[in-house]
Amino acid sequence: MPSGSGSRPIDIAFWEFLVVLVYMVLVGVVFSRKKAINIKQHPEYKYYLWGIYSKIIGGVLFSLTYVYYYDNGDTISYFRSAVPLANLALKDPVMFFQALFADNTPENRYLFFDQETGYPIPYVYYDSRTYWLVRLISPLVLFSFKSYLLATAFVSTIAFGGVWSLYRTFVRYYPTLRWQLALAILFFPSTLFWGSGIMKDTFTFTALCLYISSLDAFFFLKRDRLRAGSIGLVASALMIAMKPYIFMMIFPAGLLWAMHRRVSRIRNSLVRVLFLPMAMAALGFLVIVTLESLGDRLNKFSLDKALETIVVSQNDLKRGEQYGDNYFDLGELEPTWSSVFSKLHVATFAGLFRPTILEAKNVVVMLAALENAWLLVFSITILIRSRLVHLITLIRSNPLLQMCFLFSLGYAFMIGVTTPNFGAMIRFKIALLPLYVSALFITDLILKRWRAASNRGLGFQFKTFVDGDPERAT
Repeated sequence: MPSGSGSRPIDIAFWEFLVVLVYMVLVGVVFSRKKAINIKQHPEYKYYLWGIYSKIIGGVLFSLTYVYYYDNGDTISYFRSAVPLANLALKDPVMFFQALFADNTPENRYLFFDQETGYPIPYVYYDSRTYWLVRLISPLVLFSFKSYLLATAFVSTIAFGGVWSLYRTFVRYYPTLRWQLALAILFFPSTLFWGSGIMKDTFTFTALCLYISSLDAFFFLKRDRLRAGSIGLVASALMIAMKPYIFMMIFPAGLLWAMHRRVSRIRNSLVRVLFLPMAMAALGFLVIVTLESLGDRLNKFSLDKALETIVVSQNDLKRGEQYGDNYFDLGELEPTWSSVFSKLHVATFAGLFRPTILEAKNVVVMLAALENAWLLVFSITILIRSRLVHLITLIRSNPLLQMCFLFSLGYAFMIGVTTPNFGAMIRFKIALLPLYVSALFITDLILKRWRAASNRGLGFQFKTFVDGDPERAT
């Protein structure tokens, strides 16, 4: 590992920058070939190279920020905790694989590691969720010659695969929005920065993207279902292992998407009306049973502990002596669901649109605030153009929009009510951004078609978009 300079836990040597540049050239060669093979049949591949380069650059900027601006951070601790595993692989490959899958107990910490390999940082090692990340990145740390910068570039490249799969899934439904969806999914600044480095956010964000694309492949494309199901299970396991609340939000939203698509295809309106309540009841039952069965794995996010977690998180993260003024206060929160849901509008607004420009205290928060200002203006524009009534009708008739908005609004409420610290909320928020921004662009497209039809005196039905853009090529 590069030796630190001054008070920094690590530093980045000049050779690391050179190796990353060479790596990007090699990535360009490999990805250019794939682009050339696919672009004639799939025009969205015009953004393929730009997407992977943006992802790697986002990871590099993230790394440089934490090394030279913050001087430390969880990302560096994760890397430093993976270095002992990489050293163990060089010293004893058999013991490395044993350590990789062994429980993170005090006994195992001293059984597998010594002064020669170094020891994982205690707070990282003893937290099962963070140590999962260390396990995943340890082979990358080994292959990167224990370079923090190159390991980050590897992580960014791998993470791009999930993001690209989500982009292609959405483009399949709305191909006329290739650029807009690329902005929402591939190039949105926050997701490029916070979702490309050595952090749990990167892996869970990628898992979320893979989960959604696997749902589409399994239920709608109906091709290679074994592969799609396997990817969905692995993505679910990653979310549950690192950030189970993301899975708790996308699981019901994804099932609603799959169920509504099937219900909407029932031609007989009477059968559809009779079947819908039964399907909704079955959906609710399945969600509750699944989340209950995962209680031990969800730990403090399980259904019976969620209320306590919300109140404790709210009180902990807004402590002024620990976080300074970089937090907002929702007001008194009692350990009752009625008290929690009384903050629904305030917390959801905060999760979507805060911090505001007036609340920005540093450069990082200001950049997020500018992004939030754009999101707020775009959202208000959609509300005005739709006259609200039409927006409700549109969402009710569009399964994909239902999934996007249900997850985005539910997740925004969840992070708003549990994460009053702006710094943490900016990171947590990246999971909702691609779905929310994509939903805004899709809604805007449909509203423009509605207005154009109305201006020409033509009839228009929002339900014609139930399977995506009806004008897309079949």
